[in-house]
Amino acid sequence: MSPLLYPVILYYTKPETSTSTTTSSSTCLKRSLSKCLTKFYPLAGRLKDDVSVDCNDAGVDYLEAKVTNCTLLDVITNPNIPSLKQLLPCELHIHDLESPLLLVQVNRFQCGGIAIGVCISHKVADASALGMFVNGWSCTARGDCETVAPHFELSTLFPWRDDTNDIEQESQATEWGYDHEKDNKIVTKRFVFNATDIARLRDKARNVESPTRIEVVSAFIWKRFVDLNRSKTRPASKPYSVFHAMNLRKRRAPPLAENGFGNMSVLVTESLETEDDDDEYCSLVGKIRSAIRGVDGEFVKKLESGDEWYLKHVKAVLIEQGKGGREQICFSSWCWLFYDADFGWGRPVWVSPPLPFKNIVILMDTRDGEGIEAWVSLLDEDIVEFESDPDTLRTSICF
Repeated sequence: MSPLLYPVILYYTKPETSTSTTTSSSTCLKRSLSKCLTKFYPLAGRLKDDVSVDCNDAGVDYLEAKVTNCTLLDVITNPNIPSLKQLLPCELHIHDLESPLLLVQVNRFQCGGIAIGVCISHKVADASALGMFVNGWSCTARGDCETVAPHFELSTLFPWRDDTNDIEQESQATEWGYDHEKDNKIVTKRFVFNATDIARLRDKARNVESPTRIEVVSAFIWKRFVDLNRSKTRPASKPYSVFHAMNLRKRRAPPLAENGFGNMSVLVTESLETEDDDDEYCSLVGKIRSAIRGVDGEFVKKLESGDEWYLKHVKAVLIEQGKGGREQICFSSWCWLFYDADFGWGRPVWVSPPLPFKNIVILMDTRDGEGIEAWVSLLDEDIVEFESDPDTLRTSICF
């Protein structure tokens, strides 16, 4: 189950220029947001019949808040992850046809730091589109409006399909996602893999040529997830699936421009069906690579070609999710999306994706671009064992 809203929080230290007062920065943010929305105009509209957007210029929510009980340094050096949601403008599970498609909350710390919380409706945008908007807004704030030029051709390539009846049964069976009635049992921890950790994981994946950061970290976490569950009283022969959310923009032939706004992502999957399947780390890196590289120009072409192949793929993923007794974990990479968002007072010192989703892992860049922050959300009893696993402790830093 996907989130109703995608959230992100960007953290900035106090602007150094004398002209960057609270009043001037507030005015800059509001004016640039208004100007940016003339380019991203669907975000100022409202959902219509849950399948289209009425571009009626109803507006977005913009809130300002003061943070008085901690400093920005406290948050970024020792973050209380459950408390980060207070920096967002809304609850993630509350969203209906009358709700704004974009919500912003600018949080000001007494030390002068700023945290900008942004929520965007997943009905109109994926994580890449959220990054596109945030960077477009920051460019507008710096006066660089020419670089902000989203296009909306994705809806013509992948028009809405009336296929809900065909996939509804399968979609009800998913074992991961957001359940706001049980979210107090879901705990998120941040595991930081620096450049040295990444190099060590690459060395362990000797049978895979030049593995990426995403591949090695995903395989490491999947391996820990499988070992964790097999160590419990659950059947050792239980199957395990891994899912990866893939951005299709660059994988189309020819590639789409990076400023294609909307939803253009798809889930791919790999699995360990029996206890006899090779679950060694090197093998899992290869499985994840196979799933990711399977999304190529031919794959996207088939998705565009018509309902039959599209439905076949969607049903296969949903059926995989819903197989009884299966343990599954889903990864989504948010790398390369947010650290260039400079509103005129420098790049963010940190970016966080506060998503309390069961068995969901969000992969973010570290600020230097060399490492990975893995935001892992599991049931509370599972996360305790996960973070105390010796391999986890040796390979990453947990916060």
